[in-house]
Amino acid sequence: MKSISKATLPFASVVVFLYLLLVLMNKHEIQMIHESVDVESRENDDDAGTDDIESCLRPRENRAVSAKLRPPFVNLGMPKMGSTSLHSYFKCGGHTSVHWLCGGGKTYCADCIEKAIKSDLLPLPYSTCKMKKMASYAQIDRGPENLVQVNYLNEIVSGIPNATFILTFRNMTNWFRSLTNWGTPENNMRKRFERANITGLPEGVGKNVSQFSSFYCEYVKRVRKEIAKYPGRHELIEIDIED
Repeated sequence: MKSISKATLPFASVVVFLYLLLVLMNKHEIQMIHESVDVESRENDDDAGTDDIESCLRPRENRAVSAKLRPPFVNLGMPKMGSTSLHSYFKCGGHTSVHWLCGGGKTYCADCIEKAIKSDLLPLPYSTCKMKKMASYAQIDRGPENLVQVNYLNEIVSGIPNATFILTFRNMTNWFRSLTNWGTPENNMRKRFERANITGLPEGVGKNVSQFSSFYCEYVKRVRKEIAKYPGRHELIEIDIED
């Protein structure tokens, strides 16, 4: 058993796992965002607007995925959206992975990336922090206070030569509850989002599920559009962590 626990799964296994996950997701009915958006906001939206929100709050289906997914695997998802599970998966397979702390656990990955971008260096943590290249960057933000994947999305996607980006999804009501329950009542993560003044989520916004749904919807559209600019160079894997 010890030899098995120490074995390193080839990247081909990572590719197969992600591909099969996408196939399985397509076989299940994906929960619609109707359960996440409050009644008042739905009554004010027309049908086209509702369809648009639904399409960007669930993973895309029936997409052609290249069999040659390459590291680094960079998670562009939000806090409380499965980053710990992704980190555990890569670690379990024997691959190197970091989860929000870089440089031997001495600094935040987000701060390393932001420093690299401002220094016109490769926008990955090892450019400015003392650490080796990793196969997986399972969480690159420092919570809402430094959400680099949102605030520096263009710089990250354009600056990395080749990558497999991962975008995670979950039910918006569940995400909102998870953010609200993480931390103290006076300083939970939901309140931190509201105070942070993030691109697409200005200070004072983020009080309810509807506002978080709109924020994540617009972010998902930005990610898809940005990565689509680099066909053959990047891949985007979209995963529903609750499916």
